[in-house]
Amino acid sequence: MAISSSDNKVAVVTGSSSGIGYETSMMLASNGFLTYATVRNLNKGENIKSNAGKENLPVRITQLDVTDELSINNAVQAILSETGRLDVLVNNAGYVLEGAFEHLSMDELKGQYETNVFGLIRTTQAVLPIMRKQKSGTIVNISSVAGKFGYPGGSAYVSTKFAVEGLSESMAYDLSHLV
Repeated sequence: MAISSSDNKVAVVTGSSSGIGYETSMMLASNGFLTYATVRNLNKGENIKSNAGKENLPVRITQLDVTDELSINNAVQAILSETGRLDVLVNNAGYVLEGAFEHLSMDELKGQYETNVFGLIRTTQAVLPIMRKQKSGTIVNISSVAGKFGYPGGSAYVSTKFAVEGLSESMAYDLSHLV
């Protein structure tokens, strides 16, 4: 059943099993958004599911792995089929990889970028056609103060957040006509 335009706005939050994603999902739901709290592993969604249930909040736990394009597309299409719209995307999924640069393996560095940068790109590209068709939408990319300056042992994480900052600034210009 599709939600009509007079019903709740629909929000999708990546990386909702804990931290900023968890809190953002709960906040959006408590402010009337039908919130799809996405998690890579559905077992890690039990805490938010339980707490949202106790507060009678409109939160739906959805499997979405930002490193897997098929997972993203399946989740976005399921949400769109269920609601008929997508109003807010919060790109929050990410993790911190720290250590001396010369000790980080190429696989560790690639993993950091796959989640923190390319995952954000994949998810955004999946929802943009929907928002363009609606002629409305909001995308929030969660970054960090580490996207503004480096620190010892943070080269992998910091460089992903610098990338998110630059990407977000440029996307804001590209998408300003949607507002």
